[in-house]
Amino acid sequence: MIVIGELGNKRACQAFVDYLSVNNIEHKVEKLDNRYVISVASEQHQVSEQMFTDFLHNPSQAKFLDASWQVNQPQNDSAFVDSNSKTDLGLARIWNSTGWFTKLITLICIVIYIAFYSGYSQVIFNALSFKLDLTQPYRLFTPILMHLDTLHLVFNITWWWYLGGKIEKSLSAFWLINLTLLSALLSNTAQAVLVSANFAGISGVVYALTGFTWLYGRNRPNSDIQLPNNIFVFLLIWMGLGFIDLLPINMANWAHLFGLIAGLISAQILTTNKR
Repeated sequence: MIVIGELGNKRACQAFVDYLSVNNIEHKVEKLDNRYVISVASEQHQVSEQMFTDFLHNPSQAKFLDASWQVNQPQNDSAFVDSNSKTDLGLARIWNSTGWFTKLITLICIVIYIAFYSGYSQVIFNALSFKLDLTQPYRLFTPILMHLDTLHLVFNITWWWYLGGKIEKSLSAFWLINLTLLSALLSNTAQAVLVSANFAGISGVVYALTGFTWLYGRNRPNSDIQLPNNIFVFLLIWMGLGFIDLLPINMANWAHLFGLIAGLISAQILTTNKR
């Protein structure tokens, strides 16, 4: 099952679920606090996502209202799974909250980190570190795949999974891939030119996803791509502390800043073009 979205109103959720039933789409609704998370069979998720987007834009369309009349027996509360009593569903929801590209980058980062501390650190750094060399163009991007300690890896991958998953599931892997490549190129180049090429990590991309998710949500308040202001402010403060050198760790500050700018500009362009 793949999550296609969530609704805060049970009646609205029931109406959409009835529409899924009428269209013979296998589905499940998970109650999470005061929200209802809707999942569908993986082979039907693309058409279901289009239906859900259509429902969000105008839930009063006749086809949605008619669906409830066509369902012989409305679904009872047993169709709404309470996740608080099903911890395994919580893990499944985390797994299903991302797409293949988010998972792939996460796996690559973990594998490289394990290899890095298995005696191949110098080999890996020499092969993947930033180098402005057109004969090895991949090295403009590959620093994002290396992490130098466990905290560095966990912090970055957690935000990558959370933010990248939102973008990939709501827009597509295509948009996430493009944003990742663009922000990696800009943030890596900025850090190398303004400081040095002695850096690693996907944090520049994470800040791009942060800026993108926050501004996209501001411009599209009904979108599934949202980032609370308090989280956005926290990450801005974290970046600021890096610039004034108050943290006990070295940070690629210019990569963070240029990544953030890339994400903000991308979100503004995309939401403007969709209007």
